[in-house]
Amino acid sequence: MIISKTPLRISFCGGGSDIPSFYRKHGGCVLSTSIDKYIYISSIHSFDRCLTKLRYSSMEDVENLSDIRHPVFREMLSMYNMPGFEFTSTSDIPAGTGLGSSSTFTVGLSNLLHAWRGEQPSKERLATDACKMEIEILGEPIGKQDQYAAAYGGLNFIEFNEDDTVDVTPLSLEKEQKALLNRRLMMLYLGGTRSASEILKKQSSNITQGQAENNQLRMCDIARNLRTDLEDGRLDALGEALDKSWRLKRTLSEGITNHEIDAVYKTVTELGAIGGKLLGAGGSGFMLFYAEEDVQNNIRKHVQDRMWMPFKFEESGSSIIFNDEGR
Repeated sequence: MIISKTPLRISFCGGGSDIPSFYRKHGGCVLSTSIDKYIYISSIHSFDRCLTKLRYSSMEDVENLSDIRHPVFREMLSMYNMPGFEFTSTSDIPAGTGLGSSSTFTVGLSNLLHAWRGEQPSKERLATDACKMEIEILGEPIGKQDQYAAAYGGLNFIEFNEDDTVDVTPLSLEKEQKALLNRRLMMLYLGGTRSASEILKKQSSNITQGQAENNQLRMCDIARNLRTDLEDGRLDALGEALDKSWRLKRTLSEGITNHEIDAVYKTVTELGAIGGKLLGAGGSGFMLFYAEEDVQNNIRKHVQDRMWMPFKFEESGSSIIFNDEGR
């Protein structure tokens, strides 16, 4: 048996600039962190070597890899020529809630398949393989930030260059500063799940023209300035940056926000949060807020009909946590 463990992520600023149609024209950048919520994928040889068994939100038992319905499983198992295995995927958080679960799954599966070959791929290899699978092979209208956040782990400034290369730079913060920053963040689950593809498809065509393009460029500037502010110890700049970015992001495409999201944002900021945003492409899922610790209890007291989810930053990225194949 081999098991991979791959973290989900929170994107603070710059999301959307990792979409190829934008970064190939302007370059892009994102400031994000991985968190201690994970997708686990375990695998063993099937008892019946003629069957490939998949256990995720659905169950599949197939004789031919080409018959697999799950697109990432189908393409990756075919690419690695690995029939006759049983795979089980479990997650700490529901898919489609804005934490990058689709790409996290792809990175974790890639790591797992490399392990079956006896390989230890670099973080860069895991990220680029996942990007190739999702964007080039499957044609998903998504960006690159989630794959890099999941593969590398940590609190990073990620730059997407016009030549398709990516630079990942950890933020230079002391351990105490990171812990304080973490404590000032609150994550609220609105409920619901959604596919990011439709929203991102519209956003991808919008952000290379007109006001949407200008707003995306401003969001990149906010991310760059936030990196400097945080490294200089100005932690409250995160709350301000979240607020500015959210006000810009909600203009990029229809479906990013709605009356419910706007009402929650208004309530929480009026109760003392400096800023916040909806995580992911939009529509539902998790919201993130930055608030001083002395106002957080009051916020939770007045917003009791939602689930507040505690979390911590993590720094490991995708890893193999169990492997007894070499025994």
